[in-house]
Formats: sequence, structure tokens, C-alpha cells
Amino acid sequence: MGEARPTSPAGGLRAARITLTALLLAVVLFTVSTLPGVRQEPGFDVLLDGWLQGTAYVLAAVAAVLRPATRQHRRLLWSVLAAAVVLRSAGFVVYLAVVRRMDPVPYPSVADLCWLASSAALLVAVTLLLRVDTPRLSVIRALDGLVGALTVATVVFALFYDTLVALTVSGTPTDVVVTNLAYPLVDVALLMMVAALLAASGWWPSPRLLVLGLGVVALAVVDVVFLYRVAAGTYRPGTPLAALSLAATALIALTPWITGRGGRRASDREVTLLVPSGLALVCVITLVVEPDPAVPVLTPMLAVAGVVVAIVRAFVTLNTDRRSASLEIADQQLQLERFRALVDASSDFIAIAGTDGGVVYVNPAGRRIVGLEPDADVTTTTIADYLTEEGLRASLEIEQPAVMTRGHWEGESTLRDLRGGPPTPVAIASFVMLHPRTGEPWLLATVQRDISESLEAERSLQELADQRQALLERLVQAEEEERSRIAADVHDDSVQALAAVELRMLLLRREVERSAPELLPTLEGVRESVSHATDRLRHLLFDLESPAQRTDLANALADAAAYVLEDAVRWSVEGDTEVDVPEGIRVTAYRIAREAMVNVRKHAGADRVRIGLERTARGVEVTVSDDGVGIDPAGLRHRPGHLGIAGMRERAAIAGGGLEIESRDEGGTTVRLWLPEPAPGARTEDPVVTEDAPGRVRR
Repeated sequence: MGEARPTSPAGGLRAARITLTALLLAVVLFTVSTLPGVRQEPGFDVLLDGWLQGTAYVLAAVAAVLRPATRQHRRLLWSVLAAAVVLRSAGFVVYLAVVRRMDPVPYPSVADLCWLASSAALLVAVTLLLRVDTPRLSVIRALDGLVGALTVATVVFALFYDTLVALTVSGTPTDVVVTNLAYPLVDVALLMMVAALLAASGWWPSPRLLVLGLGVVALAVVDVVFLYRVAAGTYRPGTPLAALSLAATALIALTPWITGRGGRRASDREVTLLVPSGLALVCVITLVVEPDPAVPVLTPMLAVAGVVVAIVRAFVTLNTDRRSASLEIADQQLQLERFRALVDASSDFIAIAGTDGGVVYVNPAGRRIVGLEPDADVTTTTIADYLTEEGLRASLEIEQPAVMTRGHWEGESTLRDLRGGPPTPVAIASFVMLHPRTGEPWLLATVQRDISESLEAERSLQELADQRQALLERLVQAEEEERSRIAADVHDDSVQALAAVELRMLLLRREVERSAPELLPTLEGVRESVSHATDRLRHLLFDLESPAQRTDLANALADAAAYVLEDAVRWSVEGDTEVDVPEGIRVTAYRIAREAMVNVRKHAGADRVRIGLERTARGVEVTVSDDGVGIDPAGLRHRPGHLGIAGMRERAAIAGGGLEIESRDEGGTTVRLWLPEPAPGARTEDPVVTEDAPGRVRR
């Protein structure tokens, strides 16, 4: 549960810092004043033992009260602790200001009542802290706490029995006896609770618990030494004992302001047996070295009880560890069975071998792949027994060195068929298994998947791609041959006929000039029509011919740009101009790119055209980019004599590629064409043709 918001966060924290700083300074000054040789005269000093010590106790009370007054979190706990500090401080103030001045000094007094009440409140606060920090106390931690408490009680009764007897001799007033017994009993109870808190923390206390424990132990030491000196008649004020009492009170007042829980809480299995064993040893030593028969039977009984509880604690720990170990073994066995079931159910070849090459395991699917009997002993085989000659060479030269160096390797190889069949192509993933204790290379493992079907599918796809490429080459060749035939016919027939007509009209123009000049305009119009028809036929000849058949793609695109764009538009051919592709791809790319240039010239109104040529992951990519007004692909319609957007896409699709058109918001259009390149070694020759009937072929 997190910290609640304080009532006055800034003011309360600032006041606490000031108070704690002043308290620390007062404790240091008073402690120094109690050192031997510092004071000029022994005994009570009004300034030091009165004002300085009294002010320090008041500051301790204020610091303790500020915590519950300004913070909501654990207010009940810190309120009880503050009450303990306030009562102890009040006792010292009353003693220094009133009781000390009385003659004779009363005992017990109001100050003793405050101190005992303070110890009782502190006992309640420690109990609350135990419940808050450990709401569910395990058996092991409870036994540790009990061992600690019994050990504390044993040591206290063994060491201070004589002092207690001296303080309760016959004839001593009842109230004095009760007071003398109350001090050590409350202190023993506090020490026992602190021991329980330490045990609950796994003997690894948080900073807050450590500070509180030191304060409680210091208070117990002060009370015990005080009673011993009172019994011996040697108690004097202004000694280091008074400084220790003040320091213990300051530590307790500081406890609520310490934040954090320290390190992580140890689990029951991590709680060491060393501390309870040491406490049990203390009880045994107490039994051995305490021969005084005057010591009551309670002391040895407490010691024996401490040893017995420690033995029970050890038995519980061993039993718990045994159960935990059994559960871990069962869990590991279950995981092993699951792993074995997973490996056995796999359809891949899975094997494990030693670093010396000796095989120790092959799964059922692996046995079927290599033709090994299900009950065959694989431990008599080696890695080499499962590999073809090529696979073994690759394993020794590449795979095994890579696995031992990098810890893993992936690639392809072939497995031998022990039945004499053809080898099985496999995709391999091999890795080294490290020893769980030493971390050194232990075993070699491999998972190999049969890729026969994948390779067959790849071969089929490649054959289809080869056939498509060959068909494309054939179609382009047939189309270009037809274009060349038409161009030759046009050139040899129509163009020559029109040229002859134009010459005759020139001769006719001379006759008309002499005999009928009024017919010259009509004749000139006819001659211009014939001339325009000749120019159009020559343009048609260029359209029909393809320079891509005679040169590389970059030069063919440059020829197209020079003819289509002329000087009206600046143009450039950029990119990988060394791209070399088969003629079918080259002619197809040229035709589509040329049609894109025609569209730019007619529709874009561009000043600059960039023709890009690149080799990408998709194949060969040709782009025609302009800075014109942009085009609307939906507005372009297929017209006779023009390829059009639809025709461009169809031609690209036939070649196995695609066409993309991007019209930018700021103006300009990019036509991007990509065509696949044939794989290295692909067949590009014509497909086999057999004639079925005149004019029909079967491929």
C-alpha cells in the first residue's frame, strides 16, 4: 500500500527536518559532554544534564509526534510509537525538573511511571509493526522468532539474576520490588519482540526495522546497567549511560521518518539456518557455563526450550526443502516429458550428438526420413553416418566450426537415405547446447526440415517463369517482325508512291503556271496534303520500328525521348544506364516508356522530363517523371494507333510486371514500370513448337 498524501506535506516535512537536525546536534553535544575528561567536575550539571538533555528529549518527542500529525499512512502505529517517545521524554523532564530536586528523591516516582508506560507503549508499537510488516507469518519465521525470544530471555535471566535478587531482598517495599522487576521484564519482552521482527524479515531487516531494533536494544542495555548500578550504589548522572539513553530515544523518534523497505524480502527457502543455529548454541553455552545452583530452574528451562525449538525449526526446514525439491524434480520431469512429446510429434529430423560427433538421440520422424528402424540404437552411429558426401564436407568445413564459434548455424544440405534411396534435401538449424552447471559446450543439436516439396515447387515455378519469358520473347519477336514487314511495305509501296506523286505534281505545277495560273492555289493545297501524308507515313515508320532491338535499353529510351520530346521539353536519362536485359523485356519496356513520353508531350505541358532506369528487388524499373500539370488516368482512353494507359498495363502484365501512376498535388506525374528479370541460368530460348494444323501451333 502506497503512502497517503500528508495533511501539510511541505510544512510537515520541513518541520521534521529542522527538528531532527536540531535533535542530532543536541545528542552529539550531550554525548561529547559525557566523555571522560570533558567536564571539569563529575556529577549533575544544570546546563548540560538539565537544559541540553531536557531539550534533546523534547525535540525527540516533537519529531515523533510530527509523523502521525502530518501523514495518514500507518497513523495508528506511529501514534503509539510517538506516545512511547513522549512518555519517555516526559519522564526525563519530570525527573530533571522536579524529582531530582526532592529530598529524599522518591522511588518509584512519577518519572518511573512515565518510563514504564513508555516501554509498554513501545512494546505495543513493535507488536503493531510486526503485524503490519508480516500479516501472514510462516511457520519457519515464527519458529525463528520463538528461538530468538527464548535465547534473549535465557541470557537476561542468566546474567542478571543476582542483580534482580539484590533489588528484591526481603524488607524492600512492595512498590520498589514491583518497579525493579517491571523494568527488566518489559525490556525482555521488547527484546523478544525485536527478535521476532528480525526473524520475520528473514534476518535481513529493512533500514527502518534496523534503526528501531538498535534503539530498543540500547534502551534495554540502559535499563539493565542502570538497575545494576543502583543495586551496587554506583550510579552517577552525566555519564555515557545517559548519552546512550538519549541516543536510543532519538533513534526511536527517527524510525517513522525512514522510508523504504530495504532489499527484497527473502523467501522461506532463502531464510538461513545460521542465525537460529547460533541462537541455539548460545542457549547450550548458557546451560554449560552456568553452574550456580542459586539460579532458578527457569533459566535452564528457557535454554532447553530454545534448543528444542531450534531443532524443530531445523526439522521443518529440512522437510520443507525436501518437499520443494520433490516438487521441482516432478516439475522438471513433467517439462522433460512435454519436451519429449513435442520432439517426438515433430515431423522434422531432430538429433543430438556429442561434441565428438557421436549421436545420442534421433527423433521418430528423423528415423523415418533417413530410413532408420524405430528401435535401432543410434548411440552406435556418428554424424557422418547420416550425411551425404557433399553434406559431410559442408558439415566439417562450415557447419560444425560455425556452431562451435557462434553457437548456431543455419543453411541447407542433404541427408543420406540409409535404405539406398535418393538423398533428402533439408533446411538446417543447428546450435550448441551448454552444460547447465559449467556453461561449457556440451552437446550439438540440429533441427532439419525436409524441403523436397519446396524445391520441387520452386523448380515448377522457375519452369513456368522460363516458359513465360520464352513466350514473351516469341510474342515480341512476332510483333516486331510484323511491324518490320508492315514498315517495309509502307516504305517500299506507299511512301515511294507518294514520293512519285509529289514529283509529278511539281512538273504539273510548271505547266499550270504557263497555261492556267488561276489553278495554282488548288494545286498547291493538293501538293501540301500529299507532303503531309508522306510525313505521317514516315512517323508511322518510326513508330513501327524499335531501336531496342538494335541497342541497349538506355540508348533506346534516349532515342525515343529525342524523337518524341524533341527540343520542346528538356529531358534526361538517369540511373543505372548499364542495365542489360533480354530483348523481350527491353522491347516491352521501350514501348511502354515511349507511350508515356507521348502522353507527356501531348497532355502534361511539362518543361522537364526525367527518365529513370534502375535495377530493384522486383526487377528492372523504368520511370518517366514530368513537372507538368498532372494527368487523370481515368481520362485517357484507348485510341487506335495509341497504346493508352489500359494497353500499357496489359503489356506490362503480359511480361509479368506492373504499371503504377502517381500524380502529385504540387503538379507533375510519375509513371513507374517494373518488369521481372529472368533468374540467372533461366532458359530464354524459344519453346518447342509442333504443328497441329495449318496456322495453329501447340506449345
